[in-house]
Amino acid sequence: MAILETIKHDFCRLRDGEPGCRFKDFAQERRSRRESKMSAGRVLSLLAGFALIVAGIGIGWLPGPGGFLAIIGLALIAQEIPWVAGVLDAIEIRIRQVIRYVKRIISARTNTAK
Repeated sequence: MAILETIKHDFCRLRDGEPGCRFKDFAQERRSRRESKMSAGRVLSLLAGFALIVAGIGIGWLPGPGGFLAIIGLALIAQEIPWVAGVLDAIEIRIRQVIRYVKRIISARTNTAK
């Protein structure tokens, strides 16, 4: 039961984190919870992350699941490697900017079409 509670806490921490620093903050919190630098949990997280990335690339030609698997794999790796967390934070900010831009374009086009 403790594992499920930890997963739930970690998910909520990521979901509620500040955009642009959520992955770095989460990774810092995870590292502070660990007793040793190279624990079995850390090795398993890294291996699972790399496996999900490889699986995502392998089934990337299928619609949908490949990209999601790779993103989950990156998130697992980001919690263990600080610079990957920084890259994910930067990507998140860029994606949010692109989404806002696309929404403005769609909104402008629908307003002019009326």
